[in-house]
Amino acid sequence: MFYVDVAAIDADAWPTLVALLDDAEAARAARFAFDADRRAYVAAHALLRARLCARATGIAPADWRFGATTHGKPFLLSPLTDVDVSLSHTRGMAAVAIASGRDIGVDVECYSKPRNALKVAERYFAPEEAEVVRRQRDPVLQNEAFFAIWTLKESVLKADGRGLAGGLDSFVVNLSPLAVSSGSGESYSVAQWRRGGFFISAAARGGDANFRIEEMRAGALLEAARIV
Repeated sequence: MFYVDVAAIDADAWPTLVALLDDAEAARAARFAFDADRRAYVAAHALLRARLCARATGIAPADWRFGATTHGKPFLLSPLTDVDVSLSHTRGMAAVAIASGRDIGVDVECYSKPRNALKVAERYFAPEEAEVVRRQRDPVLQNEAFFAIWTLKESVLKADGRGLAGGLDSFVVNLSPLAVSSGSGESYSVAQWRRGGFFISAAARGGDANFRIEEMRAGALLEAARIV
């Protein structure tokens, strides 16, 4: 697990980070209407490519090729490996997960952004999860509980490749201790961190995953890509 504080990246670093992307990614980045969204997208994709380069010598950042499943989960097309990847970005933060031999998912959200937390939880969460949000009387704590659950659920859905098509209420996450209950009998390992005003959550298919998280600053991100 790696993350980067998008707001901490100097303005003069962005052209270099964009150069790490392939043509399709660069074109998509250019279509964002707002700089904050564009930078979060660029940071996530540059971070993923840089970290893949750190695992495999002799491959330029822009040479990695990706496909996507029908539900939007990215996967490596070239070079062919047993590595599974996931990435997530929101204004101010980007995160990626890379795992060998197992399916992985990551999600990041700012837990201080306004949201009618209880209404959304009652509509989309499992009843047990909505009750966790409901028990928080303070709106700030209610928002935090909502996003703690939301990011865990998103990471699980990304790990199994379904995305939101899998249904947020098709399984239950527990915050203390962190756990996933699935009616299908599928097992998942999950982890969660707070970084600044953000939750970063990760999930892996199967038990006993060893999660580690590391911040990459802009200088380290560029160095990892071997372009400084």
